[in-house]
Amino acid sequence: MKKLLYTTTAFVLCGGIVQTNAACIATPSCTAMGYSSTSSCTNGIKCPFGNYWNCDLANKITELTNKITEQTNKITEIEQKIVEQEQESSLKSCQIGHLFNSDKTCSVTAQSGKTPIGVVVYVDGFGHGQVMALNSIGDYKWGGYGTDISSLPNYGSAAEAFLDLDSCGNTAKIVAAGDKSRYPAAWAAHEYKTEGTNAGDWCLPAAGIFTSIYYHQPEVNMGLAYGNGTQFTTSTYAWSSSEYYSNHAWRSDFSNSYGLLTSNSGIKDKSREVRPVLAF
Repeated sequence: MKKLLYTTTAFVLCGGIVQTNAACIATPSCTAMGYSSTSSCTNGIKCPFGNYWNCDLANKITELTNKITEQTNKITEIEQKIVEQEQESSLKSCQIGHLFNSDKTCSVTAQSGKTPIGVVVYVDGFGHGQVMALNSIGDYKWGGYGTDISSLPNYGSAAEAFLDLDSCGNTAKIVAAGDKSRYPAAWAAHEYKTEGTNAGDWCLPAAGIFTSIYYHQPEVNMGLAYGNGTQFTTSTYAWSSSEYYSNHAWRSDFSNSYGLLTSNSGIKDKSREVRPVLAF
């Protein structure tokens, strides 16, 4: 039978000195090893032989983290500028009748992966314009019968009203003049939202927007057809945000000059469609 030979190495501590096979080694000094802090620190390393910490690593980690954050912010800023430039380029190509998508791009027809939220009904030639919702969001009274909103201009004829394109400026003035029970139409447009937009982004269209539709009705209706929206007809009566005077406001009428009408049908206490617009 074979005999097995076992050897062992003994480790003992002698007076703070490590002894290996009868040889004593002095315990290393924490400060000599670079552990100079007597207080613990985040990401610091504790000396195994005493209550000292090396915080140099913590400082380097913090410094590196700050640099990474700074570079990440710069990259994010660059990426955001690229997105904005792409959107701006897309918006400059928007034409009346184009669908306007939730990602702030325009397309002639519905595109896979994009959600149409309106149709372009006005462009100013400088890459800006207004988009009208694909459908009416309901019938509402203009409100405030007998009250002339002092901050809102009055337009005494369709030939004057069609020049008003300040949809969101008008809406802001109406909303500031009273709550939703006082001015239901403007508030309904103001609170409307879709995918890609928030409440407060949409407005009650100014009279001039309906005039733009009046002169481009075939293109607008084609866009509405592509977006499964409700097309405009001579029976489409929708409120504008343009005031006539204390008892009346302008509404759409595509059988009338400039696509506008007021008279008895424009009495503020009558319920008409609300078709919000979004400026871009």
